[in-house]
Amino acid sequence: MEKIKSYFVEIDENLNILEYSKSFLTYIGQNSSVHLSEIVPPMDLAGLKDTVHSVESGKSILYCFRVRNKHGVLSWVAATIEKPVNPDGRIKLDFSDIQSMKIDAEQECYDKMTGVYSKSAIIDYAKNLMHKSPPEPFYFFLMDIDNFKSVNDTLGHMTGDEVIIEVAKATKKHVGDKGAVGRIGGDEFMLVLEKVSTEPELREILRAIRYDIREKYMDEKENKTITISLGGALFPDNAKDYDSMFQLSDKMLYLAKTKGKDRYIIYTPHIHGNVLYDGKVMTIAQHMIINNQKSDMIMDLMDKFMMKRTLSLNAALEKILVTYDLDEVYFLGENSFISSFGLKKNTYDAVGNSFEIDSLDLSSTVPEDFHPMFDTYPVKVVNMFDLQRDNYPRFATFMVDNCFRVLVVYHMTLTQRGGYIIFVSNITSSCRLSETDFADLTYFSRMVELSGRCP
Repeated sequence: MEKIKSYFVEIDENLNILEYSKSFLTYIGQNSSVHLSEIVPPMDLAGLKDTVHSVESGKSILYCFRVRNKHGVLSWVAATIEKPVNPDGRIKLDFSDIQSMKIDAEQECYDKMTGVYSKSAIIDYAKNLMHKSPPEPFYFFLMDIDNFKSVNDTLGHMTGDEVIIEVAKATKKHVGDKGAVGRIGGDEFMLVLEKVSTEPELREILRAIRYDIREKYMDEKENKTITISLGGALFPDNAKDYDSMFQLSDKMLYLAKTKGKDRYIIYTPHIHGNVLYDGKVMTIAQHMIINNQKSDMIMDLMDKFMMKRTLSLNAALEKILVTYDLDEVYFLGENSFISSFGLKKNTYDAVGNSFEIDSLDLSSTVPEDFHPMFDTYPVKVVNMFDLQRDNYPRFATFMVDNCFRVLVVYHMTLTQRGGYIIFVSNITSSCRLSETDFADLTYFSRMVELSGRCP
């Protein structure tokens, strides 16, 4: 995959170049540049200057013009011209080579809304770096917007989209030519920083991204209205493959959230210890121990819940939620869109878990989304970030509005009554289910179905 050709320049009203990214000099094939007239032809320069003058303070505009590249060829570029609120401030030009944008668009490298890498492109970018021999170290980070659901709820989805675009723009600016930024779904981003060699340099970039977002969305009383959190680690020191690196970074992002949000956390072994999860950083022995514990629990449920009936449905569901690190479970009738019963787990530090009765309303998904997705046997798994939103628009909105990351839906077809059991993992959850876990949930759901103890 070809690296997207994108460049950053700061100018004044007279088109004097004040600052630029290193990749800009590489693009134009010069050691330095002091004025745009050195690379922009006269017939384009006049229009560019007029456009710069016409932009209102605090606003931005997209404008196309030609630039002479390192090969001496005039290439069309598309530039976002952003003028600061302060009239003495620097004018920012964030531009991309249109030809490379066409090539990359054909390869589906861009996220259409933000202009950063698409999910598949940033994953390929990271994996390609990991497959180098010998491997070269780089920092891998996950980032999302704090309390993004409340942004959509209070300000509307259009404003929510604008926030995502601004976060992408700030992140791309500060990462610059040190690496790549991609949007992996919703308000979540991935940062791959292969040209950052020291932790102080890394911290400087992460702080700058956070500061930009905080300042942009500070209200009149200097309250932070929108912030971001990040979590990441160093490859290959902290994890040896993509899945392990993603899950470790996800753990650090989750930790940043639980510690108060608006922060970044870099995995440090002597501080965070050995982070265990269902990924390849766990040893085979650790996997066997955890899987054996789960198998013992399933057998215990078969004995006490299904055969002897000495364990209530509530108690059995509580064991399932805790053991598989799930957040909620709901029961729906075959033709119903409001749950007949639901249970939600609440977790408290150093106290344990408590549970509360809850309900789920899927009526916003009818009629085209729900049944076509889940009329399968015996189980369907829906990941929010893999969901084909164009095909299931209402269900995608339902997932976002409820902060659901993963649904495991069991379709009960062995009894005349029928219906669905829905297990939920929320977007803030560290839950990562394995294939064995899906099999266990299917097995337990059959127990509930065959026992006739559905609520």
